[in-house]
Amino acid sequence: MLKQLATHPAFRTASVLVSVAVAGTLIGMGWEEARYGGARSELERAESSVDALEQEARGLERSKHDEAVLARTLSYFPPYPNAGRPEALAADYLGPDTPIAVAWFSTQDSSDQVLMHYRQFLLGQGLPVIGLRFNDNAGYVGYWVPKTEEVRLMSTLRQGDETIVFVSSARMARYLERAGRVPDGVPVPRGLQDAASLSLRMEGATNTTVTGRLHDTTLPDVEQGYRELLRGEGWAVSEVRPTGFQATEMTLTRKGLRGQATLRQPSAQREVQFHLSLMRAQSAP
Repeated sequence: MLKQLATHPAFRTASVLVSVAVAGTLIGMGWEEARYGGARSELERAESSVDALEQEARGLERSKHDEAVLARTLSYFPPYPNAGRPEALAADYLGPDTPIAVAWFSTQDSSDQVLMHYRQFLLGQGLPVIGLRFNDNAGYVGYWVPKTEEVRLMSTLRQGDETIVFVSSARMARYLERAGRVPDGVPVPRGLQDAASLSLRMEGATNTTVTGRLHDTTLPDVEQGYRELLRGEGWAVSEVRPTGFQATEMTLTRKGLRGQATLRQPSAQREVQFHLSLMRAQSAP
C-alpha cells in the first residue's frame, strides 16, 4: 500500500512544487544577486532599507487577491511559532486546468525544526503525510487529499540565518500528464522514470526543475553513471559531497547554466530519487 501511494501521480506533485521555493527566492532577490553570489553594493543595501521603511509606512493592508491566495494556502496549516508575517507569492500560473496557490513566511528556526513541527501536526491529525528532506537546508512535508487529488505542502529553504517557508496548495494531475517530457539540454540520469518537470520564466533567466526515480539500482551506481554522463556532455561537477548516509548532492555548471542535483536512496529500497534545479540565463546557448 505504501509503495502504491509513493508512486501515485499525485505524489509527484510534491517534488515539482519544491521548485516554487527556488523560483520564489530568486524572484525576490533578483537574478543579478543570485548570479553574483548575493553581493550588493553599499548603495543597493541603503536603497533596500529605504524601500523597506517606505513599505512599512504605507501600512500592512493586503489586496483582495493576496487575501484569497493566503486563504487557499494557510487555512490548511496552523500558524508557525516564531514566524514572520505571511505573504502571498503566486497563484494559477500553470494554466486554467491547474489550480495552484503559493504563500510564504520566514523564521529564524532551522529547516528541520519547521519540517518536524508540521510533520508532528499532520500525524496528529491522522493525515496521509508525505515528505522529503533534500539536505540540511531544504525539504518539504505535507499531505494529499484523495478526493480532489490536491497536495498541500510546507517547503523550506534555509538561507544564512533565516528559513523561508513556502506554503502551497495545488491540483496538478492534468499538468503532470503533460509534464513528463524533460526539456532539451537538461541533464538527467539514464533510465529516469516517473519524470516530472516544471519551468518558470523570470527576468533574465529560466528555472527548470526535474524530478524522477530510478528503479532496481543503488546510489553509488546512479552517481557514477550520472557523473560520466555529465562529463561527456561538457558539464563541470563541483562540490560533490554526501548529504547523508544515502544521499549525494552536486553542483553542475556550464556556460550560462548552473544547477543543483540531489540523488537519494530511501533506506532498504533499491530505488534512487532524483531532483534537479537548473537555472539558465537568457544569454545561454
